[in-house]
Amino acid sequence: MSFFTLVRREMYGSLNRLIVISALGGISTAAILTAINSGAQAADSGKVSLWSAALFIVALFLFIKTQHYILITATAEIEAIIHKLRLRLMDHVRHSELLPLEAIGRGEIVGAITKETATLTQMSNTLAFAAQGAVLIFFVAMYVAYLSLLAFALSVIILGIAAVLFHAKSRQLRMASHEASNLEHRLFDRLMDLLNGFKEVRLNSARSDTLFNDIVEMSRVAANIKIRAQSETFRRMVFLQSALYGLLGAIAFAVPTFSGAMGAETVTKTITALVFVVGTCFGLVQAIPILSAANTAADNIEQLEARLLATIPTTEVTAVEPSKRFHKIEMRNVVFRYVDKWSDAVFQVGPIDFTLLSGDLVFITGGNGSGKSTFLKLLAGLYKPDSGEITFDGVRVNDSTRQAYRELIAAIFPDYHLFEKLYGVPDPDPAEVDSLLAQFRLHDKTHLTDGHFSTLDLSQGQRKRLALIVSLLEKRPLLLLDEWAADQDPEFRRKFYYELLPELKRSGETVVAITHDDRYIDEMDLPARRLRMEDGRFAAQQTVENR
Repeated sequence: MSFFTLVRREMYGSLNRLIVISALGGISTAAILTAINSGAQAADSGKVSLWSAALFIVALFLFIKTQHYILITATAEIEAIIHKLRLRLMDHVRHSELLPLEAIGRGEIVGAITKETATLTQMSNTLAFAAQGAVLIFFVAMYVAYLSLLAFALSVIILGIAAVLFHAKSRQLRMASHEASNLEHRLFDRLMDLLNGFKEVRLNSARSDTLFNDIVEMSRVAANIKIRAQSETFRRMVFLQSALYGLLGAIAFAVPTFSGAMGAETVTKTITALVFVVGTCFGLVQAIPILSAANTAADNIEQLEARLLATIPTTEVTAVEPSKRFHKIEMRNVVFRYVDKWSDAVFQVGPIDFTLLSGDLVFITGGNGSGKSTFLKLLAGLYKPDSGEITFDGVRVNDSTRQAYRELIAAIFPDYHLFEKLYGVPDPDPAEVDSLLAQFRLHDKTHLTDGHFSTLDLSQGQRKRLALIVSLLEKRPLLLLDEWAADQDPEFRRKFYYELLPELKRSGETVVAITHDDRYIDEMDLPARRLRMEDGRFAAQQTVENR
């Protein structure tokens, strides 16, 4: 999709009005040229042309007014389009499904919302300039045809051939721009590796070197592709500029030779008109790299939006209030397969049969890679089963009911994100917040003011405690915890198993927790179930009875 197609599709205001004003701007510029030529001709005869002076003043006034309108309107329209695109893309992201979103990757999404939209911003002035430049060139072309049909025909032939040759490699250059853009998205992912894995990088020189070598290679390849593409673009720009100078030379030297009827005055007027428009032509030529980048950005945004839309269920989902309770959740013959995008290896979880009653406390144990976290994402409704079904209180979880099911759940995964603002909890009870902060020993670390935490600069264990406080404030009937206690010190780990979980059990909260702390579970004094996973299936089940 081209940049101009994007503008035409997304524009808020009247495109026809902008075109008309741009045309008036081009007409005013052509009128300035006409007035100057006419005034100069009168001056050669020793006269002063008052009508030429009047035309010049009116045309200059019209030029100023149209320039102000075009530049301000074009900037406002482009920024409004970018605002709409950003919001739409982020809205698609929040309604997408987890697995396809993971496949798209952070780099492409962040690149489209930041870098690509910034590229579109650069086109705002160019858009206005191109619109009125095209009108100006049209009127000057008509003026040249009026002066000399031969000069007009020669202009069409020379510029036509130059345009055809210029666009001969446009497709290859567009593909190169897309390839460079994809490499930059991957480079962003490596930057996230460097930042998110900084401690691991600093502790391992070999890892640091190989990661940096990967970064160097991606950056080098992207730079070389862009150098080749831009070099070819600049060569084509020089070719077009040379064609324009060649046209002026042909008018000055060749046309008078083949057209005896064309006097010196006509040649002078023709060259003056063409020189007047050469600056506009050069401006348009110099805008070509910006337009090419904008076209690539528009293509990338369109492709990302199409991929995001493909991940969003088409079934209409009605807004629902989060349910305060449920009776039973069942998984029957649930199978989920995941294909690793790098190795093409297929991982399978299931078939799984699982029943969860309100108030249950369930521990999931098992080795690394046994499928525990994937099972929890299936239970949370974040992954869709490839076969089998999940029901809650007899209602099957599908595209139309999945969000209502998710509203039952609060979850903390290993890659959880802690928001600075308490989103989704509009009116928390200050006394309850203070009590939880004290219970989790965070009252002297952070506090809540106007829905914002004063700081998130906490240790990993403290951040997980704060995440659990947020989950408890959501008041969801089902709490899912993926190795929540792993980052806690021994004292708070004991507090979690021997105080917090029993308290949640007594309050009727349903908890499913992934854990490796078998010793703590063995010593617990409350009824619970322990399920062990191996190779994506439940291999053993044990009931922990009240002692």
